[in-house]
Amino acid sequence: MKYLLKVLLGLAAALVLVSNSVNVYAAIAGRVQFVHGKVQLTTATGVTHAVKKGEAVNEGDTLLSSPTASAQIRMEDGGMVAMRPDTKLKIDRFTFNGQQDGTERSFFSLFKGGFRAITGAVGQKNKVNYHITTPATTIGIRGTDHETFVVTPDSSLATTTPIGTYNKVNLGETSMTTGKGTLFVLPNQMGFVGAADQMPQLQPINLNIFTVTVQPPAQGSGDKNVGKLEGGREMHETATRSKSEIRETSTIDQNEMRDTATVDKIEVHETATSEKAGVAGAATLTPSTEDAVNSMIPTTPDEVLEQEH
Repeated sequence: MKYLLKVLLGLAAALVLVSNSVNVYAAIAGRVQFVHGKVQLTTATGVTHAVKKGEAVNEGDTLLSSPTASAQIRMEDGGMVAMRPDTKLKIDRFTFNGQQDGTERSFFSLFKGGFRAITGAVGQKNKVNYHITTPATTIGIRGTDHETFVVTPDSSLATTTPIGTYNKVNLGETSMTTGKGTLFVLPNQMGFVGAADQMPQLQPINLNIFTVTVQPPAQGSGDKNVGKLEGGREMHETATRSKSEIRETSTIDQNEMRDTATVDKIEVHETATSEKAGVAGAATLTPSTEDAVNSMIPTTPDEVLEQEH
């Protein structure tokens, strides 16, 4: 009897240890890769402190960036989250055991401000296991690089930008769902919804919030190539050559030139102008070369994420 009791107690202790280890592993959602300015973290137990680079961010934590601060988090499933200034973001739930077996979860709540996310393993196979909740809508993904922004009544943008949730897709696809229905958003599109009792709708990309992606210029000769921006905007690019040293090894035979010239030390300066809207310069999600994630980050412009260490 005593032996049986010892065995049972031993099994109970082992189960507690296993349970605790699993909970600790599951609770870690990611680690801070970059922080600029003041970004506070409030734990599920209510303890608040300023985050630092390399610090773990756990399930249940709420992050709050000041109006001049930003942060970047590498998630445990390989995804990336880049917070913008004046943003409040909570990691409601994050569970990932290294496999896409249906138990993985990545749930966020965005109360104000915005962030850009490149999804990792969670949500690739089981799409319903990844979503973002805002005051107006729930955003789902189809494996994507997307940006979500919430304009609240106290936001500095509220005087010029309608209050609500904005969702822009760079790669992949997202969905915006309210009680009125679901809207699917494709690359280079922006969805908007003002409240939970409204139907989400596609709108031209709001340049007060997001930057647009300039399409590659058309191939052809000449100094001027015409490309397109979203909404039919045209962009003219002119390229001028200066400080060129051209070594010609061609021979001329009665006004006919054989193209055997070689060109070296040519510096080409490109200038781009927009006819209808000023487009911010290109930026990358990764703020420093110390972050070993450049290969997975598209070069979609995002002026907020140009902050350096």
